[in-house]
Amino acid sequence: MKKVLLLFLFVFSTSILLFGCNEMKEKPKKDDFGLEKAQKIEISSAKESEVIFNTIDSEDVPEFVAALKVDKWEITDIPSDETQENIYKMYQEDTIKLGESNSEKKELKEFATITTYKKSPYINFSSKNLNFSFKVPKDVAEYLSNQ
Repeated sequence: MKKVLLLFLFVFSTSILLFGCNEMKEKPKKDDFGLEKAQKIEISSAKESEVIFNTIDSEDVPEFVAALKVDKWEITDIPSDETQENIYKMYQEDTIKLGESNSEKKELKEFATITTYKKSPYINFSSKNLNFSFKVPKDVAEYLSNQ
């Protein structure tokens, strides 16, 4: 009886160990610079940034982010002769801090901007203290110019 119990414990602990070491075969989640977290995107002209000519609400943000094809962006320098066209300002609610309730409606705060350039596949992405320049596919540049 003692041998059967020891054998059972050995098999049981070995199986737990093997199941615990099993890797999940999930696809890694692609990173979109946190753009999918945006709750509102305001589009304005680079010349008159206070005049908003289009707004993308939270239900349309996933479609917008998918159209950007972030995984195909290439880091590069923007040529000096390029002129700015549109500015996309992305907003989300501030993080809930300790002692605050979920039910409180928070003001939306800007967390990133994308600046496009006229008839050019270049964009500038800014977030907090970071600033990156990218070359995007032509279809993405056309999509951003037509918003």
